[in-house]
Amino acid sequence: MVCASCTDHRAPTSEKRGLKAQLTSLKGLLRLALYGLTLTTGLASFAAAGWPFELFVHFRVQYAVLASLLLAAFLLRKEKPAAILSAGLVALQLWPAAGSMMVADASTACSGPQFTIATVNLFFRNERHTEAIRWLDDLSADIVVLQEVTPEWAAALSKLERYAYVRQLVRNDPFGIAVISRWPLTDLQAVDLASDGLPSLAGPVEVDGMPLYLLGMHTHTPLTAASARSRDASLTQGAALLRAAGGDAVAIGDLNLTAFSPMFDDFMSAAGLRDAFEGVGWQPTWLAGFWPLALRIDHVLVSSELCVEQVEAGPDLGSDHRPVVARLRFSQH
Repeated sequence: MVCASCTDHRAPTSEKRGLKAQLTSLKGLLRLALYGLTLTTGLASFAAAGWPFELFVHFRVQYAVLASLLLAAFLLRKEKPAAILSAGLVALQLWPAAGSMMVADASTACSGPQFTIATVNLFFRNERHTEAIRWLDDLSADIVVLQEVTPEWAAALSKLERYAYVRQLVRNDPFGIAVISRWPLTDLQAVDLASDGLPSLAGPVEVDGMPLYLLGMHTHTPLTAASARSRDASLTQGAALLRAAGGDAVAIGDLNLTAFSPMFDDFMSAAGLRDAFEGVGWQPTWLAGFWPLALRIDHVLVSSELCVEQVEAGPDLGSDHRPVVARLRFSQH
């Protein structure tokens, strides 16, 4: 016999159980994200000890965004201890990030010649040669340092019209390097900074009558302890070259580290350089279209007497890297 007036309470109870399960699952995911972020932040705090801890320090911006989202979620859920921990993680990320984005005091007033310098990691498997060549011709920079120059890229670069001087070390792997310039490159030499077979190009270049020491680099990716040591050795020897040269200098290229790394600060301090991106904000150059992994590892670093008038990441040219273009000025004639 069926009771028509009876109410079945099973469906609402089932719905409540389903909602409770979803909320419990969400709470678990939020907690897991919070614990994971706490762990990676803790590992990043040991970055000065080197590999592998330094690998975790490069993602400060991503950590800050995730911590902010967790803070908002825990505030909405009125989970005070978790919200406090999230707020602390936000502060821990923003403090070092803010330092790298502050505008440095302008100690030099520049009235000398202006020049444009750029770095482009072409990506050795990139086939968008025509697009990159057109962009380089339109850019009309004074000096461009190119990484991952293969025989195919060398053939494409030979079609450039605006750069009269070329110094290149062509390879079939990702470590070919070249400099193209409006100015003679007679004294630019190949150097193996870490004695690991990876070439850099270094030497004096006269730009519009002004002497400039140029160091174009592409270091190892620090995914293993050995490759991290190689990268750091390149930075150490590169800094020594720059210090010995004295005068106006630029170190430029794919350094495979971010401004959040203590190794980056050590290099700039030893070389007597500063970051051209100071005060500009976060502009990723590697995997720029994929936010979770996007980093700025392509750099223009300049000596204190050079003025940075503009610096920016360039367009997508088919590489996993974006170019960096800087307009600089000598302090005086």
